[in-house]
Amino acid sequence: MKSFVFDLYNTLIDMRTDEHCDEAWAPVVELFLARGIKASGAKLCSEFDGLCKLMYDRAVGERVYVYPEIDCVNVMESVARRAGGKLSRADAETALKLMRKGSIKRMKLFDGTWELFEGLRSRGAKLYLLSNAQAAFTRDEIAEVGLADKFDGMKLSSECGCRKPDPAFFEMLFDEYGIDKADAVMVGDDMSTDIAGANAFGIRGIWAGGGAAAHANELYAEAERQ
Repeated sequence: MKSFVFDLYNTLIDMRTDEHCDEAWAPVVELFLARGIKASGAKLCSEFDGLCKLMYDRAVGERVYVYPEIDCVNVMESVARRAGGKLSRADAETALKLMRKGSIKRMKLFDGTWELFEGLRSRGAKLYLLSNAQAAFTRDEIAEVGLADKFDGMKLSSECGCRKPDPAFFEMLFDEYGIDKADAVMVGDDMSTDIAGANAFGIRGIWAGGGAAAHANELYAEAERQ
């Protein structure tokens, strides 16, 4: 039985964001003010960027994974401390979700995604998700576009501490769900993460620029290959 491991953003979901726009940080400024923390959106954005880099560099230095991932809820908690206040983890997660929501310029499934999934299922395939993504908001976005119940299993990088193209990230998915590498395919739009990661892990990678649905015939052929 074939197993298809999909990337999420710009493979299944057509996504465009701008995390540095005023709309992204205005609601965060309001939440911070409600918690007694006064700072401009520009200041919060700058601190967020700097702390993301600092925490990522620290994770690289720890050498647990070749390609580590950080949890941006932790970053938002640190932003609050830098601004002279304190947020609970729940408030930090809310702040991150607000920033993400305000940053979105486009978010929709690629046309033909439902038909692609149905076509693969009809050919006996199993479907998995492996995404470099922040679980705090990505799980909501997966549900928003109607994908929450469409996979046989998923892994999001912020919950795992590593990201594609790290073979360890693939290994976590394959170990938990008992996926056979011999019958597995990675489908993604990024050669440096999705396809390079598949190659490093020892499975076939199919590049899906323009969305996976645009490559339906190739994926169907792969599902039927013995």
